[in-house]
Amino acid sequence: MRSRSTWRVGVVVLAVVGVAFSVRHAAGQPASSGLPGGTQPAAGAKIPEIEEAAKVFRSGDFDAALKALQTAVKKYPDLPPPHVIMAGWFSASNQGAMARRALEQAIAASPNDPEAYQLLGETALRNREVTEAGLLFEKVSALTSGVKDPNPRIVSLKRRAMAGLAAVAEARQDWAGAQTRLEALLAEEPKNAAALQQLGRMLFVQKKEDLAVEKLREAAKLNEGLQGAEVTLAQLYQQAGDVKSAGKWMLEAIKANPRDPKTRVAAAQWSYEIGKLDQAEEQAKAAVQLDPESLNCQLVRGLVALVRKDFKTAQEFYEKAHLQSPGNFTATNNLVMALAGQEEESKRRLALEYAQINARVYPDQAEALSTLGWAYYRLGRLDEAEANLRKATSVGHPTPDTFYFLARILVDRGRKDDAKTILQSPAMKSPSPYLMRKEAETLLEELSGR
Repeated sequence: MRSRSTWRVGVVVLAVVGVAFSVRHAAGQPASSGLPGGTQPAAGAKIPEIEEAAKVFRSGDFDAALKALQTAVKKYPDLPPPHVIMAGWFSASNQGAMARRALEQAIAASPNDPEAYQLLGETALRNREVTEAGLLFEKVSALTSGVKDPNPRIVSLKRRAMAGLAAVAEARQDWAGAQTRLEALLAEEPKNAAALQQLGRMLFVQKKEDLAVEKLREAAKLNEGLQGAEVTLAQLYQQAGDVKSAGKWMLEAIKANPRDPKTRVAAAQWSYEIGKLDQAEEQAKAAVQLDPESLNCQLVRGLVALVRKDFKTAQEFYEKAHLQSPGNFTATNNLVMALAGQEEESKRRLALEYAQINARVYPDQAEALSTLGWAYYRLGRLDEAEANLRKATSVGHPTPDTFYFLARILVDRGRKDDAKTILQSPAMKSPSPYLMRKEAETLLEELSGR
């Protein structure tokens, strides 16, 4: 099923500045960096007024929570506006419409505070509403640029707006404009590793490889959690369709960091993407040996085993990944596929249990519904299987596997012409790897030759 490919490069402001509603809002406590000295508790200390407001919010009395926040903001004036904090809490409790309303109220109540504009801009950017996002980030820039002696919150918002404008330029494929915006951000914050990495990407797109490598290496030195420069270059060349150059840089990546599990994971994923499964397995095994506890290492090892139909090995690694990160969709979803692929009925029943849980958590996600449909199919429950697969094809972006599963059911029901039509559809021509490609091709050959 899904590979969680790392090759896509799109709007990246979220990675650059770590945005959306900040952790401090969701936790009911502002970050210490936003608290001015003297009038605020010591760094790391909880603010009783905010804690009490959060407690009232959790009880459902939103009006009382807002009043408590208004009192707290009067005492600690460098906090975000009360409605902004409320918006963060609504967002953390999955009440998106209420969060949006709170941000609109924040602008009405505090039109010269930039945070609500910034959060709305970041939401617009995630929704690919590029023009709206750009206008909102420009507003934030105007509100923050002329502030004398800004507190840390305002400084942070200024930088987030700069990153947002860089992402808007990128979304418009204005690579030089994005470069200029990122360079301005780095002038303010030279050690922003994510911004350096994105600047490297923008230089690459402009065919400035040497400069791109330089910036990517600077980023990797500042943040060990980032991919090495060579891996990033390989990914960028792969996205550009230059497989030869991608291979060259991936080899350089392994030579440069042979004992780095992140590099081995990237090499395994890249090998999988180009269909070199022996090579993918070799790199995935090396990744697990280097870091047996890494979630990403377990996921890529499970992926290679799954696509090779080594279901027991896939089950082993996806179970580890699921235990380590129960909320990880890929781990649970692919564990279902590993269990459903085996012959023991007990494992197929366990697959259905996991699939039912996943579908309840992600009721509108095509892949969760598709996997549930396949789990039903593997237990011979065709009506429930078809119902979920039909639903999967009507929401989101169903994968070729989904259409193969549906075709398999139609064949079993004697509707071979309908199955053949599905297998000949454009959806099955995806250049990306998928789990049931060989089975789909074989089934189509059988149907075409009858």
